[in-house]
Amino acid sequence: MTTRICPNCGFKVQNDLLLACPECRQLLGDDLGRLSAVEEKKVISGLKRNVIRDILFLAGALAVIIIIGLWIISGGLEKITLERIAKQFEEPRIQALLQDVAKMKTTDLMQRQADPELTRFRKELSERVEEFGEFQSKMRERLDRDYQIFLSELLRIQKRSKIFELGDMAIAEMSRSAYEELLEIVNEPSEPSLQLAAKSEVARVSNAFVNSSRTLGFRIQRQNAFETETEESDFSTSELVEILIEDPDWRSRAMSAQLLANKKELGVPEALLESMKGEENLEVLKDAIRGFESVTGYKVPDVFGYQQCSEWWEANGEEFNESLRISQ
Repeated sequence: MTTRICPNCGFKVQNDLLLACPECRQLLGDDLGRLSAVEEKKVISGLKRNVIRDILFLAGALAVIIIIGLWIISGGLEKITLERIAKQFEEPRIQALLQDVAKMKTTDLMQRQADPELTRFRKELSERVEEFGEFQSKMRERLDRDYQIFLSELLRIQKRSKIFELGDMAIAEMSRSAYEELLEIVNEPSEPSLQLAAKSEVARVSNAFVNSSRTLGFRIQRQNAFETETEESDFSTSELVEILIEDPDWRSRAMSAQLLANKKELGVPEALLESMKGEENLEVLKDAIRGFESVTGYKVPDVFGYQQCSEWWEANGEEFNESLRISQ
């Protein structure tokens, strides 16, 4: 920068672009219309800077104005758009459509959320049902098995009770059918415990009859035309056989068998065997077997051994009859 001195006041001017002194306002030279090349270049450079600055300022201002305008326009358009959209949404048709869409979306959302839970619940429920089915099946099998065991035990107890009843009946009522039912159980090997109980009852019944007599003091009586009593010795063999087979009083039949034990005559063994075969009363059966033993000399191994007597007679009867006398 060149320093010039004002010729009028002597003020030092350090600005090359000034034409007049800033102090005295007088021109700094005589030829002011003509600029040197350096001064001209400086003037042009300064003007360019000012023009560019002004242009940039105007461009910036214009840009700000445009941005503000666009923002205002955008806000207005957005407001207008929102108002129009709000008005559109207020229409019944749009409201119904929105409700339908909301329902569909809600249903879809609930379904998407619920489906996994439902699937898991159904799977767990199916597993629980299957487990319960298996548990129920096992319990049914166990109950059936326990019931069969209980039923089997109950039947066994009932049969044992029946065995004791049969023994009591055979002793108290002298029932041959009860005694033979006990023998059937003895010969049934499928139930060893019942078989043993039946054997015990058979032995008890036999012991009750073997050393006892239920006809002590009883006498066969027959009323004649003069109502006088007939002695037992007065009965013929044929009369005793008739009483043994046909008399309804078991005591008379038993006494007849006892009296026939002393009649070693033809027909007596057969009559005793016939009596044994169909006799229901055990006391009469016992006395008939003892009479058969006395007449034939065969010792029967069983107090009620009709079958042994029958087999022995079948094997020896014909020969034995030759030793017997004719009935009186």
